[in-house]
Amino acid sequence: MSMLQRLARLFSPGKPRDQRVLEGFADSLLQSFENYRAGLTDEMLRGPESEVADYFLELYRKEAGRLPSVVDLACAHLAKPARQELLRKTDELIRKVVVPAYARLTQRFTRRERNDFYLTAEALHGVERIGWGVAGILLGSFVVWAPFIPLWSKEWVLVFALGGLVFPNIRRVLALRRYVSELNGLVGRTDDEIWRLDLGYMTSEQATALSASAEAEDEDRLTARLAEADGQAETPPPTHKPAVKGGGR
Repeated sequence: MSMLQRLARLFSPGKPRDQRVLEGFADSLLQSFENYRAGLTDEMLRGPESEVADYFLELYRKEAGRLPSVVDLACAHLAKPARQELLRKTDELIRKVVVPAYARLTQRFTRRERNDFYLTAEALHGVERIGWGVAGILLGSFVVWAPFIPLWSKEWVLVFALGGLVFPNIRRVLALRRYVSELNGLVGRTDDEIWRLDLGYMTSEQATALSASAEAEDEDRLTARLAEADGQAETPPPTHKPAVKGGGR
């Protein structure tokens, strides 16, 4: 990310980020997690979140080997100590924040996904779908009957019945969209935090450089004044001979 892009990101809070920090490391990491999500066992999904987090933390350890080279390439504008500190804090952010947050999201979603987003067990999926259809018929009948709702055609009962039958499919679509949105939000927040650290180190180094330059200039001016004062002190004052008055005749 160039300097202009960093400044544009600073003055455009809340807008979608077209440029990913650290060459999109957080985005590619979560995509890798998604590729291995099928490896979660049902026991892990029913267990505590720590087991799911440990599973993805082990996957992150395999990806962490390329993080130093990514930081060196993307943050070449920083001095080596600052890059090392940024690397340490990025690694800590992923281990303590990103991985647990992803584990919490994916455990809940994967558990629902493997049950086809039904509320009941797999053996009762057909019964649940029929139940939603019956609920749609009852709701449609109420809408047609209610005088305060301007829908009086009996065909609306059929519409609500079909809506009830396909309600599990609608719930699947909505759940997928919400899950993708939450993952993108997690990537965006991670990028923003790494970008904040990067900008902080960059501005700190620039401020230190400007301060050192100003101190050097002040020291040069002081040295010049002292030298000038010493030169004036070493120069002897001019002697004035008394004027001789001529009085001889």
